[in-house]
Amino acid sequence: FLKTSDIEEGLEITRQVAAALLKETGAPYKGVMYGGFIATKDGVKLLEYNARFGDPEAMNILPLLKTDFVEICQHIIDGTLDKIKIEFEHKATVCKYVVPKGYGLPADHPDAASSKSKIEVGDVGKARLYYSSVDKKEGGLYLSSSRAIGVVGIADTLKEARGIAEEGVKAIKGPVAYREDIGTDALIKKRINHMKNIRKE
Repeated sequence: FLKTSDIEEGLEITRQVAAALLKETGAPYKGVMYGGFIATKDGVKLLEYNARFGDPEAMNILPLLKTDFVEICQHIIDGTLDKIKIEFEHKATVCKYVVPKGYGLPADHPDAASSKSKIEVGDVGKARLYYSSVDKKEGGLYLSSSRAIGVVGIADTLKEARGIAEEGVKAIKGPVAYREDIGTDALIKKRINHMKNIRKE
């Protein structure tokens, strides 16, 4: 349940942080400022910044970028971002992460050994794969202890994008898991109702 004012508040906080960095260092910050914000009943609050793109947010957003990314980076370097029009495709995206079945479980759990298992990637259809914490060995592709593959569906509607991502994750065989609720109407409605309750709206 995001408001336009939430975006503006987050942007203003970011402007103030950038101004403080300039004042403190004498040089303008050039790069990515990925802010972690929370919306509360008292407005937007800052949790943290990362000087990198968000994960998995970048996998949802960057594939929709129509403007040349290298050109954007050059404008960042030159301090001329106001001179370029940045455009995105008007599409829906859903990213589902494939993880080892034992992801987040204690080391003595029976499924913990899955973090060293071999996986097979079959026909993922239209889904895009972003390999993360995997190890390519002579015998094939192996999991490690973290998120293995980001599977992204892109389509005109959220339902279609979710279907593409779902088809992609089902094509990855081995002791893996993923959240089936990501991108569903039920989860989105739950998040909206949660924010309404926080804000008493």
